[in-house]
Amino acid sequence: MSPCVSVVMPSYNHAAFVGEAIQSILDQSFQDFDIIVTDDGSRDGTPDVIVKFSDPRIKLEVFSENRGGVIAGNSALRRASGKYIARLNSDDFFLPGKLEKQVSFLEANPDVAAVFGLPRLIDEGGKPFPGGYHEFTFPFSHARPSREDWLRFFFLVGNCLCFPTVLIRRSIFDEIGLLDPRLANLPDLDMWVRLCMKHDIYVMQTELTAFRKHKRNMSAPRPEATLRAEFEYFQILKHYRRLDPELAYKIFAEHLEVFGIDTNRSLDVWLGEFALHTRPTPARLLFGLDTIFGASSTSEECRRLIEHTGKIDAFNLKGISQLMAPVEAIRRNALCYCGSGKKYKHCHGQFA
Repeated sequence: MSPCVSVVMPSYNHAAFVGEAIQSILDQSFQDFDIIVTDDGSRDGTPDVIVKFSDPRIKLEVFSENRGGVIAGNSALRRASGKYIARLNSDDFFLPGKLEKQVSFLEANPDVAAVFGLPRLIDEGGKPFPGGYHEFTFPFSHARPSREDWLRFFFLVGNCLCFPTVLIRRSIFDEIGLLDPRLANLPDLDMWVRLCMKHDIYVMQTELTAFRKHKRNMSAPRPEATLRAEFEYFQILKHYRRLDPELAYKIFAEHLEVFGIDTNRSLDVWLGEFALHTRPTPARLLFGLDTIFGASSTSEECRRLIEHTGKIDAFNLKGISQLMAPVEAIRRNALCYCGSGKKYKHCHGQFA
């Protein structure tokens, strides 16, 4: 018999934390669950900590090599059979009453596909993380934003939902698919966009999960994470091209009027134009140009596209040029003098 809830947990090199994570599930007031763990090739003894728990509801799969957190998470999801799916990172832990509160909510609200909560941010040692919620601050003044509100926020701002706080109906994954293994920093945002294109979600205004912030987080502020996230955000925005035009207009109507966007054209044309008027991040600018490029067919649309591509610096070429100017000067100077002290004429290949 399938449990009501399957708690899905990918784990990787979290021997210091995974025991606390599992114990927080076992200590929940709601007990109709199983725990589906996929270890992603840990080398610090994480699986050894897990197998010390004797509860038969814990089902462990161990990869022989590291394949990536999304692939490990998807493997656990495929093995999950619960009516509802909870997600917990192996370095986080549930707060008391988490599952009971969210199961009760979804049972009472069959029109809601997923319910989230607020995270309690903690540091590596488990102490409160200074500075508040940062990216997980609830962004709306009203308690129950529509899916249109969420889709607008995801497009204009980004993510603010904490993955380990979610409880989601298992049937949703059958409908919209699992996490995209090509994404490392923003697979959850990709999932929320696909989810809200079809269903409503809800955020409970209470802390439900302790979320550990430390340098090993995929989202930690590192140069490679910043570069990767911008590329992934560009890919995620492409989902908006699949929106029904009436829904897309409903999402952005207020902003379209402010910017004077003509929505009598095709969705891709006006959506791309709109993206160029929003906060100018590389991902959003590139999405705007790429979307207009794919949709331009008339001479007027092609003319406008060419104007845009000559004005909009989506690739930050000006910034790159400024950064590279000193390097280029040094390189040119080095090429001009070839050891003997004689200046080299590049255009003729001769020494002066």
